[in-house]
Amino acid sequence: MLDKNKALVQRFFAAIESADFGVFDDIVALDYDDHLPGQGRGRETLKQYFRDLHSAFADLKLPISALVAEGDKVAVLNAVRGTHHGDFAGLAATGRTIDAPAFQLYRIEDGRLAEHWEVADFSTLMRQLQG
Repeated sequence: MLDKNKALVQRFFAAIESADFGVFDDIVALDYDDHLPGQGRGRETLKQYFRDLHSAFADLKLPISALVAEGDKVAVLNAVRGTHHGDFAGLAATGRTIDAPAFQLYRIEDGRLAEHWEVADFSTLMRQLQG
């Protein structure tokens, strides 16, 4: 089961990178609960969040450097990389690249991502965008 949960998270990350948000219908719970500040509940809200992120960073990559599963949880240490080509956090496109670390924790229920927590280095990301 642990390997299946890790594979689910890897599939999720691959869908984000390829902007294939239709995959979310198969792997994300309808009432997905995202504890990221400012983020709303639900699968459709999550899709819109990543559509907006791809509008800002069309070449978005989320390389995983560590993936650990225990019980119904999967922890991910990853980076957030991309080139700023659209509005993000009130900033117009700068053409600058970002490379910031992030830590994610997912809870899996009935074979779908049900809940998410994140700690991202937003200050590094914003410094990179502001030059």
